[in-house]
Amino acid sequence: MLEQDALNLPNENPAADTSETPRIQVPWTRSDLIWAVVLGVLAVLMLIALMTLALTLYQMVIGISKPAQPLAFFTVLAELGLLFPVWLFGVYKYRLSWRDVGLRPFNVSRGLGLGCIFLLFAFAFNFIWSLLLSLFELRAQPDMLPLFGKGIAGLLLAILAGGVVAPIAEEIFFRGYLFAGLYKLLGLRRAAVLSAALFALAHILPTSWPPIFVLGLLFALLYEQTGSIWPGVIVHAAMNTLAFLFAYLSQWISI
Repeated sequence: MLEQDALNLPNENPAADTSETPRIQVPWTRSDLIWAVVLGVLAVLMLIALMTLALTLYQMVIGISKPAQPLAFFTVLAELGLLFPVWLFGVYKYRLSWRDVGLRPFNVSRGLGLGCIFLLFAFAFNFIWSLLLSLFELRAQPDMLPLFGKGIAGLLLAILAGGVVAPIAEEIFFRGYLFAGLYKLLGLRRAAVLSAALFALAHILPTSWPPIFVLGLLFALLYEQTGSIWPGVIVHAAMNTLAFLFAYLSQWISI
């Protein structure tokens, strides 16, 4: 596949801290970004509330403490909720296609080469951060695998939600839409930092913020360098899937 250039749309708001034309150009405005973030937060919170209510009713009726299928279902819905503001304030409003929010072909050797380098860097940072947290008997994130059920079925559900749906939805929202819009308004550096900060905050747990912030920076740079969010989706999916596989294998080792 050939590497694709960014959108050839007029840039009404040149980047604040660069004199050259941004490599990624999009038409949405500052107000579009604000409304997209607000609506994205509300959509996810609403789906989480519905998930909590549904699980509570499920437990009362069925009597199962941690049902895997309903949790996986609502987790997928919560992630997909991020796509609605992108569609509303990007695709639909400006009569674009999903290619215009980063779902474009890319140069495979360059994209996956950079992706592997960033993946190794992310693993190294996560390892160092985990060691620092272990000094205080803390973890960056709790083991989420048990919430999806036991055995191979729970693992497959976790990979579906966290290794397939979440990387696609999050990369479209945080990089394809949010970072691209901020890039036009603020320039590469500040856009990468701000979008990475919002990406980290969306994961709620303070102990997870530093490594997720670093990931957000890497994914933004990967998008800027390749013109496609697919390399970021692949790296994101690989990291989440490996985390679930490691948690699954750890259960067997501890038995």
